[in-house]
Amino acid sequence: MKKIKTFCAISASLALIVSMFVTAFAASSIGIEGPCYVILSPTGLSEEIAVTWWDVPEAAEGYVRYSTAPLEGDEAHESFETTVGVRNRVDTTNGYAAFEARMTGLSNGTTYYYCVGNGEQWSEVYSFVFDSGDDDGNAAFLYLGDIQYSNFNNAEADLAAWGALVQGAVESNPNIGFGVLGGDMVQQGQSATDWQRFFSHAGRVFNELPLLAVPGNHESNSMSGKPQMYLDVMALPENGPAGFTEEFYSFDYGNCHIVALSSQIFAYEQLAYGSMTEDDFDVIADWISDDLAASDATWKIVVLHHPVYGVVPDTVSAKVLENWAPVFEKAQVDLIFCGHQHIYMRTAPIRGVTQIMGNSGSQHYAPADVAYSEVMIGYTSNYQIVNADGTELTVASYDASGAMLDTVTLEAKDRSITPVWPEDTLDGDLNGDGIISGSDVEILLDAIRFFNAYNETMDINNDGKIDICDAHRLALRIVID
Repeated sequence: MKKIKTFCAISASLALIVSMFVTAFAASSIGIEGPCYVILSPTGLSEEIAVTWWDVPEAAEGYVRYSTAPLEGDEAHESFETTVGVRNRVDTTNGYAAFEARMTGLSNGTTYYYCVGNGEQWSEVYSFVFDSGDDDGNAAFLYLGDIQYSNFNNAEADLAAWGALVQGAVESNPNIGFGVLGGDMVQQGQSATDWQRFFSHAGRVFNELPLLAVPGNHESNSMSGKPQMYLDVMALPENGPAGFTEEFYSFDYGNCHIVALSSQIFAYEQLAYGSMTEDDFDVIADWISDDLAASDATWKIVVLHHPVYGVVPDTVSAKVLENWAPVFEKAQVDLIFCGHQHIYMRTAPIRGVTQIMGNSGSQHYAPADVAYSEVMIGYTSNYQIVNADGTELTVASYDASGAMLDTVTLEAKDRSITPVWPEDTLDGDLNGDGIISGSDVEILLDAIRFFNAYNETMDINNDGKIDICDAHRLALRIVID
């Protein structure tokens, strides 16, 4: 990219209680009394799954016990496996510690029972079916856009409504293998109370259904510019670029290759605070390109917080469009999931890429008239269910009651063929001077503003309309020194 100027854890699990020992641990200031807020996450490895949880800050050690037989009491069951966890974060002020551990040697389609603890206290027993995808490569998963509550006074009610939406989604779609969150899970990314609210509802589902996520702008307000608490309390695949592990990663499930990206880097907080350099933008773009190119999955899916094509102008989205959209187009990405603008929108395919903006929470913004939008629905909390096989991928969007709002089916691409888009035959040289420059953009803007003579060469994005989106696309084709 061009150099950038620096400006500056559902259904009720077994009602079994694992052994509880007398302990000197006291309740924390936010009410943590022992292991709680348990969340599962895929690691990207075929026989492994991660589990995260919170405990009292005095808990120096954490463990996960798991078995294919129910864990009862304190019996030393022969099939117990115990893994030592890692304490990622200790907050003595708020009174909790965040732990992560891995369950390994898992078999596809097998039910496992597990609990987490500190050696003295143990959580209740949860269960999950380990799912690394079916034998035919088919895939099904859940996408959820922004969860962020509308305001502090409504926080608990908003999160409870979100929790009910997720539980309804999972109960209605028992075939899904995991869920993906598109960022803004909390209002304040460094608030233990906000994360506690999120986990208290998310844990009712995602202690059985694995969870993936990308950070949004509301996760990213630490003094390093990084979404530090998000990184400490979540467990995500660790195959991203050096220095940005878990902010960027990819994950294969069935016939889907999912690339998760932190678009928040284009807010330049990390650059301003010195946790990244200008060269890192190129390193990240190269990683995205190489990762997508290396995959031969039928479906290539990108998840990021900010939209590539927004409902309203957004400076971060503009940088995503400028720097990453060409990479997505070259790799023939099929689908982009995003959020940020608190509305539902599905775009028409733009150079072969369909974008779906979700919003599962209670914060809503107004619709707008956008040329590339095929469906836009405001003021409605929603979720998306993806079902993919070898030839078709269908995304169905539902509201909190389970009523379908929208559906779209994509056809598998033959990526051995390089697509030629109609706009590629239009050089954008509207004044015929042999170059594409600001003068051509001005001609197009004048045609839009003053209803000057239109012609097909002005439909730069080939959407059948001549509007500001064409001027935006043309401007991005100009080489800026």
